[in-house]
Amino acid sequence: MIVVLTVSCGFMVFEFYDYHSTETTALKNLEELTHRKADRLAENLSIPVWEIDNDWVIKIIDTEMKDKQVYAITVITDGNLFEGRQRNTNWQPVQASQKISEDYIFRSRFIERDGQTIGSVNVYISRQFMDEVLTERLIRQMIALLLLALLIVITLVALLNKVVVRRLQKILSVSKAIANGDYSQSLDVSYHDEVGLLADGMNTMKHNIQLREAELKESESRFRRLVQQIPIPLAYVAKTGEFEFFNDRFVKTFGYNQKDLPTIEQWWELAYPDEEYRRWVLDSWDSATTKAMTMKEDIQPAEYNVTCKNGDVRIIEIAGVFLGDDLLATCIDLTERKQAEEKVRRYSQAMEQSGEGIVITDKQGVIEHINPAFTLLTGYGEEAIGKKTSLLKSGSQDNAFYERMWETLIYGQTWQGKVINKKKSGELYPAMLTISPIRNDEGKTTNYIGIQQNLEKFEELEQQFHQSQKMEAIGTLVGGIAHDFNNTLAGITGNLYMAKKAANSLPDVVYRLDSVEKLSFSAAAMIQQLLAFSRKSVVEMNPLSISSFLKETIKLNQVSLPENIDFQMQVSTSDMQVKGDINQLQQLFMNLINNAYDAVQSQKKPCIRIELECIHADNHFVDQHEGSKKGDYACISVIDNGFGIKAEHLNHIFEPFFTTKDPGKGTGLGMAMVYGSVKTHHGLIDVKSTQGEHSGTSVRIYLPLIDSNQLSDMGDTHDDVINGHGETILLVDDNSTVLETGRDVLEGLGYKVLMAEDGLLAIETYQSHQDEIDLIIIDVVMPKLGGVEALKVIKSFNPAVKAMYATGYDRLSSLQIRSHAPLERVISKPFAVSQLSQLIREVLEG
Repeated sequence: MIVVLTVSCGFMVFEFYDYHSTETTALKNLEELTHRKADRLAENLSIPVWEIDNDWVIKIIDTEMKDKQVYAITVITDGNLFEGRQRNTNWQPVQASQKISEDYIFRSRFIERDGQTIGSVNVYISRQFMDEVLTERLIRQMIALLLLALLIVITLVALLNKVVVRRLQKILSVSKAIANGDYSQSLDVSYHDEVGLLADGMNTMKHNIQLREAELKESESRFRRLVQQIPIPLAYVAKTGEFEFFNDRFVKTFGYNQKDLPTIEQWWELAYPDEEYRRWVLDSWDSATTKAMTMKEDIQPAEYNVTCKNGDVRIIEIAGVFLGDDLLATCIDLTERKQAEEKVRRYSQAMEQSGEGIVITDKQGVIEHINPAFTLLTGYGEEAIGKKTSLLKSGSQDNAFYERMWETLIYGQTWQGKVINKKKSGELYPAMLTISPIRNDEGKTTNYIGIQQNLEKFEELEQQFHQSQKMEAIGTLVGGIAHDFNNTLAGITGNLYMAKKAANSLPDVVYRLDSVEKLSFSAAAMIQQLLAFSRKSVVEMNPLSISSFLKETIKLNQVSLPENIDFQMQVSTSDMQVKGDINQLQQLFMNLINNAYDAVQSQKKPCIRIELECIHADNHFVDQHEGSKKGDYACISVIDNGFGIKAEHLNHIFEPFFTTKDPGKGTGLGMAMVYGSVKTHHGLIDVKSTQGEHSGTSVRIYLPLIDSNQLSDMGDTHDDVINGHGETILLVDDNSTVLETGRDVLEGLGYKVLMAEDGLLAIETYQSHQDEIDLIIIDVVMPKLGGVEALKVIKSFNPAVKAMYATGYDRLSSLQIRSHAPLERVISKPFAVSQLSQLIREVLEG
């Protein structure tokens, strides 16, 4: 009963502790949920709050309120409640009040738009459901505890019956037999408790009676008692194969008694249950006994895996001594010794094969042992043994640093920190060093073990991470200015088109206007390149022959280079195909060729060489190039004999706005855009440069090859302008210049034009002229109501409406604001009138 009460109390304490831990974890999860919801709401509510769209805000809040744990969500603007929902007594969402004072898990987040705080969102989550689940779980576990206690009581009763009552009955039966002179029965002393002692006493009594009755057996009895004292398992096997006896060590080691093993046949079956292994043991034992009998010597010891009664497998060394025709078998248990040896072997292998440098010193810091990784890291081998660890000092840490380290170690604590050590070659390397004391059985420190982890690779990755952050910042900047810049260019190009038509009789004016138009589209292309560099724009990846593409690109760029430059091409004629965006790749190689041209201008014999070859990336290549994979690559090299790049500048050439050119000759964005394009194409870039007598720079671009016969068409685009047939177009844009210019252009193409300055006016205009309007051209991002949302409303009462988007943003940021891609065609500002006219006809006739 005491055991039951003790176990029950232990379980109760555990249950309450588990309940408290579970409650803490659940509460933490609710707090994390509150954080996530507040962060998500702050992000999703940015546009609707900015546009003061209550319906949209309510819709977003209602979506979050589907989680029954959410008690209330409120949106605050200018210190007042903008919109919100909270639960009533029936736990149904209703209009929220200004203040909520109940005890809920609360989280608030600012809502920002273009870096400006426009409001805040508050999330309240109830703990009611968490408490109900925890209470129900506690009740179930308490019921399980009661059932377990009942099971323990039943088990104890059954065990008492088995361990005590039955054994006492056996003792009573044997004692009656002894009283009647029957000495054939023996008591099994498997447990050394009071009953076992009583049974052992009965056996001893029987043994003494037999001694007194049979003096002839006295010597055998002495032998048996002597054997029992030997601290190794012994078994006596008669000529007939019967086990005459085992000593106590045998029973204790293997668990088998005389009843389990009446003859040696049962030993083979029980000790070696695996049939195949048993056959091997029998063959080995027969061979050993035959040899011993022939040579008249003892059976030589051999190791066997013996299965004990409890299922344990122990490693036993078995030997034998012939006593006449009988056999005395000796068994030495090697299990613990073998395990200890294996443990030492594993520790030794772990130390020797560890990837971290390990050194063991004495208390004074004198090196006693090093592993191979230490030698690989520092360059020191066996010559370091017997020397102090100060041989690794680089001077990067002052004496105070080492004093603090030894203060920690002297007090028996583990020290860890970053250090700059010096290799045998004199080269410095960063490492994370952990030093721990090694104590003897008395707890005294006898040695120290130091583990060094090389941080050179980690620091390289850290530098790459910082580079990625810089490029992301530029991408954010470019995405922010793209809309206004492209809108302005759209107005310029539209007016240029109208001006060219008006000045058709003035060729010089038309020529100048064409130049301005080209510059405008060049500026738009630069924005797209910047977006591509930041990987915020949509790229059209298609299979293309890299050799054919490269030849065409080189022809276009070669005509702009002076004749004094030795321009060489070594382009493979093999059909290598990559998947890429033609515009991006053309701009990439144009930037590289322009950089090479700038570098060789001051050379006496300027030379630029373009090479294309196929390389196979093996394990060595992958190890040398971070982020690469095994496979085939097209390697395009742009090599010049220019003045080269300084070594300290090589790590910065891909940084935005970093340039080695003179002021006014470079923006510092060329190589940054090259880097972004290469990463967009899942490629690699490698730059090597030298200065001096054999100066020059080599830029190698690796693009993964594909197996495809569907090559992109690199033919000419059509500049034909397709006029309309009097159709009516609803033009929607919040930029008045774009709107007016667009109207003039469309009317010049033969269309009738209706205009709207935002999404709400677009809906009203369409409702008033639904039967007249053949096509809607709508901007995506506008005040009051954006183009995507406005078109969705229009489709609700006319699903067959024909429309297309015109956007000054990049497509990803402006159109993928929903989980699905739009079905409408998209044209990016600024656009050529020919492109616009062709797309309008495709949509109208599609």
